[in-house]
Amino acid sequence: MTTRPELHSGERQPDRNFDDIAGRFRRTIYDTPKGQLRLAALQQDFQDLKIPLEGKRVLDLGGGQGQFALQLAKQGADIQLCDLSEEMIRHARSAFNDAQQPLHAVCCPLQDAGQQLQGPFDLVMNHAVLEWLEAPLQELPTITRHVRDGGWLSLMFYNLHGHEWRQLMNGRTHAPQGATDRLRKEGNAPQHPLDPQAVMQALEQQGFEIVRWRGIRCIHDHMHQKIRERIGQQSVQDADLEFGLKDPYRLLGRYIHVMARKPSSADSSDTHRSQP
Repeated sequence: MTTRPELHSGERQPDRNFDDIAGRFRRTIYDTPKGQLRLAALQQDFQDLKIPLEGKRVLDLGGGQGQFALQLAKQGADIQLCDLSEEMIRHARSAFNDAQQPLHAVCCPLQDAGQQLQGPFDLVMNHAVLEWLEAPLQELPTITRHVRDGGWLSLMFYNLHGHEWRQLMNGRTHAPQGATDRLRKEGNAPQHPLDPQAVMQALEQQGFEIVRWRGIRCIHDHMHQKIRERIGQQSVQDADLEFGLKDPYRLLGRYIHVMARKPSSADSSDTHRSQP
């Protein structure tokens, strides 16, 4: 198990390392309907926006076990992945090897990716990582600097509104906004749920254009399990994919996925427009 070093006064808490729970993530998220819904939402966004992949250089920052990156590799993308967890990377390499797809993976904090991997990249992905960092919004420029002019950012993060609504529906009217000390050390509950408006404003301040954003698991997580079982997983997924793009429902998504583009000097102002 990965342990946290003792901190001295003024030192920042280190970012979470998942070496100790990589297997649990696969069992409780990636191999479940929740994980399948996440992949379906990402796939739909990439398809609808016609994100070019053939021959493109893709950086998966905090890429974990590389489930979605593997889908992109099969479409011709050149995948480079970094993660803080050696165990996560081991799972990613195994999956890519099984699929006979090339992968360049390095074990390092995302803050050090620029020293380990040669950028910039046509597409940078950062999925379900931001909420685990000790200073999430402060690290956004660290993530976005790897995107080339005219390139894309795929950013997914744990949604504060969805988190609070879930807590209320479970009767926890005074639940903390973030994780408790115990969960920070050993659990898989994200530490810092984020306000979507604050994240998107920060991206726009860095010159990015928000082309599309959706809520993920805005239906699934708030529907009783017995009802999900009665109507079937496909019906739940179809509803989630539809209403995840509509207000006000997308604001209750457990996660938010943002597709943002970094304009280039050759772009015309009306090439890509934000969706309502």
